[in-house]
Amino acid sequence: MKNRHRFTKPPKTLRRPGVQFDNFSLVSASLMGNMRAYQALTDRQPKGTAVLVLPSSTSPLRRVYAAIARVLRDNGKSVKLYSIQ
Repeated sequence: MKNRHRFTKPPKTLRRPGVQFDNFSLVSASLMGNMRAYQALTDRQPKGTAVLVLPSSTSPLRRVYAAIARVLRDNGKSVKLYSIQ
């Protein structure tokens, strides 16, 4: 089966010369109340790291986040996974 997980290019304004991404985090909407804590966690990571905060083990999103982490790693990105449990 062909891998259907692909990332597209960012918008043109973000692809202009001199623009670089530091870190980013992927957090479920149900966890946004704790966003400051996740932002601080992301800011402490080395430059270029993707931080994924996994939802609870009973959430169906957990498998999706694991698949995203796998694709990012396959593309050479540094990925840190954190669980809320």
